[in-house]
Amino acid sequence: MKETDLKRAYNNVLAQAISTSQKFLFAGNLFGDIFVLSLNELNKTNEEPPKKLKVFPQGCDVDINCLAFHRDFLIVGAIGLIYGIQWNEEEETLSTKRAWEIKIPMQVDAVEVPDVNSFWLCTETDSLYAGCGDGVVYKIDLEDGRIQREYRGHTDYVHCVVGHPDGRIYSSGEDGTVHFWSDKQKEPTAILEPHKNAQLLRPDWGKWIGAVSVNNDWLVCGGGPRPAIWHLRSMECTRTFDYPGRVHVCEFVDDSVLIGGEHNHVQFYTLNGALQANIPVEHTASYSAVWQTSPFNFMSIAGFSNKLHILKDFRFLDSKIEMYGNVQGDEVENEEQDDNDDDDDGEDDSF
Repeated sequence: MKETDLKRAYNNVLAQAISTSQKFLFAGNLFGDIFVLSLNELNKTNEEPPKKLKVFPQGCDVDINCLAFHRDFLIVGAIGLIYGIQWNEEEETLSTKRAWEIKIPMQVDAVEVPDVNSFWLCTETDSLYAGCGDGVVYKIDLEDGRIQREYRGHTDYVHCVVGHPDGRIYSSGEDGTVHFWSDKQKEPTAILEPHKNAQLLRPDWGKWIGAVSVNNDWLVCGGGPRPAIWHLRSMECTRTFDYPGRVHVCEFVDDSVLIGGEHNHVQFYTLNGALQANIPVEHTASYSAVWQTSPFNFMSIAGFSNKLHILKDFRFLDSKIEMYGNVQGDEVENEEQDDNDDDDDGEDDSF
């Protein structure tokens, strides 16, 4: 089997990010490739599909677990490492050299280097929060690359970290907990254990929490346990969702909740738990969703497959974009299919 055929068959995209300008989508996979899609080209009113995705290889030893975008840097989370690469928007190229890198410290009793599993970026403070395989959430100052704080409390690896500009941080982990943190203290302010709620427990799938999302008043999370909404102040479960699979994605999207994971559909629900949209995907599992509402509606859902699933109104699947196609130099041709179809691094620098 050719390398491209192998990558096409086993492509697994865990991470996506949208540029600060909201003009480009970045998607990274476990083969160490970063794909770039022009959103302006995607939003053209004619029916011509975008002709090419660009791909920027990071090396076969780089598992791209999470991505964030800050100013003109794409930030990559890999195994034991966070690094930034400069994006030249005018030329639509990523630098071949890492502009900076931060190594996650090894714990004294660690037997392996921890994965960097999740990012939450606070642009107001230029801070990056990284949830890692050692059970720690690290707060990193992007101005000088310093690890400012370590949030310790999880007894197993962290799947997801999210936050709020007012200093509230939330992390979910393999230990079945959601930890509530304040940016002003190291100890958690509260701990949620969804698996202890009999309505949510699914014993065959375990207690792990794969994804969490928050807005001003509410938190949604799920994993092995059923996805549910919790009131942040009272910490009471107010609504469960009937999503049938294990949960790896949950997001508040406007007045709806998006849930995805190990199922052949992603689903949108109202905050009251009513199903709004049931969107078919070709992923074995959905692991990543990014979206924006300005300057136009756009969402990309990715996972264990060779396709990005594109939504423009958040209710219907508009198109599917092949990632590995006919490779030409540093670019990968792609196909966009209608929903009605059958379906070198250089020398590394540090802070």
